Amino acid sequence: MLIEKEIRKLARSSYWQNLYRASKEIGTIHIFDNVSNLSGLQTLFLHWLSIYNSLYTDLVQREWKYLDEEVINNDCRCDAFLSWRNEYRIQELEKQKREEKVNKLNLKDKSNVTTYDVNLT
Repeated sequence: MLIEKEIRKLARSSYWQNLYRASKEIGTIHIFDNVSNLSGLQTLFLHWLSIYNSLYTDLVQREWKYLDEEVINNDCRCDAFLSWRNEYRIQELEKQKREEKVNKLNLKDKSNVTTYDVNLT
């Protein structure tokens, strides 16, 4: 998919990331001339703008030890990271739900209640 590769390259560029961020903050800046009836390519471009915006935000916040500029700039490594991050978040949500269920039981002695912690690192 040569077109998607080029779209991703554009979407992670400083120019388009700055324009995307400004359009979200200000609201009157539009990335495209048309504001509705977006084409498939426009939708794909917005998808990758959003993903790279999220990754750059995570990078600045140093939220993930496996995320760096090299990962973001390599489509294969980026896809692998996105998949890993998604699985990690799913596991964390499941862990929270299990813990909430245990806490709702209102047991005086929780020592005999087992929860499982799955570590994906």
